[in-house]
Amino acid sequence: MLNVYNKTKSIKQIRNCFPSLAYTDLVYLDTAASSQTVDSAIKAVSDYHYNYRANVHRGDFDTSSTASDIYEQTRKYIAELIEADEVEIAFTSGTTHGLNIIAEHFANDPRPVIITELEHHSNIMPWLKTGRKQKDGTLVVVPASDNGDVSIEDFTDIVKQNPNSIVSFLTQSNFTGMCLPWQQMVRIAKEHDCEVILDVCQTIGHKPVSVSQNNIDWLVFSSHKMYGSTGTGILFHRGGFSSITTSYVGGGTLSFTDFDHYELQPDFRRIEAGTPNVAGVHSIGAAAKWIQEITYKDIQECEAEFFNMLFDKGLFDIKHMKLIGPVEPRSVYSFVLPGINPSDIAGLLNFDKVCVRTGNLCATPASRRYNQEGTGVLRVSSGPYNDEHDCVKLVEGLWTALEKMGYKIS
Repeated sequence: MLNVYNKTKSIKQIRNCFPSLAYTDLVYLDTAASSQTVDSAIKAVSDYHYNYRANVHRGDFDTSSTASDIYEQTRKYIAELIEADEVEIAFTSGTTHGLNIIAEHFANDPRPVIITELEHHSNIMPWLKTGRKQKDGTLVVVPASDNGDVSIEDFTDIVKQNPNSIVSFLTQSNFTGMCLPWQQMVRIAKEHDCEVILDVCQTIGHKPVSVSQNNIDWLVFSSHKMYGSTGTGILFHRGGFSSITTSYVGGGTLSFTDFDHYELQPDFRRIEAGTPNVAGVHSIGAAAKWIQEITYKDIQECEAEFFNMLFDKGLFDIKHMKLIGPVEPRSVYSFVLPGINPSDIAGLLNFDKVCVRTGNLCATPASRRYNQEGTGVLRVSSGPYNDEHDCVKLVEGLWTALEKMGYKIS
């Protein structure tokens, strides 16, 4: 029976916005690691280097003024995307950088930090580096559920036991692909006087996140997860940055200095030391603008349609591949392959230009939770640009790979 997919035209239109996919037969299914870069974000980088290559906020000439204006326009685009004020947005090198800034800010804070078992290394290691540990109760870990998320009951119990804590967690797991009930978790945390930090890097390219409608204190994400270039990220702090200090200071951060002391700027400039990644900031601005033009609604509908394709073609019925979590639409699907090294499968898929991710996915505790063999998982992560051709190549490639390795697939 021929299946007709209603969003095929929309997926094609979106795919045509990505030069790396529009003109090749590449089957890219590793968006959770890095999305492909939208054409307008690529052009923003080229435009900067070709037409107004200068430092920002430093030059009394037109080229620098143009670069500075676009740089600050990006702050506006990001603020609009997450419904924040421009003064609450600072540019970083990415999610990891932002979380390190936050952990450093709280290094001497006596309150415990609550995280989840699903966290990426970027929301574990900065807390360990600044002295917090699970064994002494300064780092409290909410266990992951069998479904690949976190139960509200477990989260509530731990927050009740640790009121007035710092709560830091992701909105969607890069390992299991499951979306956490993060809005409800934020409400519960705030009801118990906790300060809330959200890592939304797996969500921001797929679904809207509003800081005005949710009582979020801190928020981080990266350009390369939302169709922009690499090396750029966003740090949001409610109310601005006047009380935030980091160990990274220099040009652009100062309001005064001599050889005895210095005074920092009172706003986001105290976070953005030195010459920033101007091209990268221009790129994330273009990506944010593209998302607003395409709309999250269309992105989600296209990704839901890709799930329908995966379901119809039998991805979730393949023997030897156990999906973590329920069979339902999302942007990340991770499979445990008992007795099989996922890297061997990925290597065979690569011969047909099918790109998937394997291993611990920079989330070792989560990996140990779901795969006792220690071989990690095989992850399929999609974007709004993935189409039926991608689906067929993936499923047929998996069948072929398993058969070559001597496994029966039915």
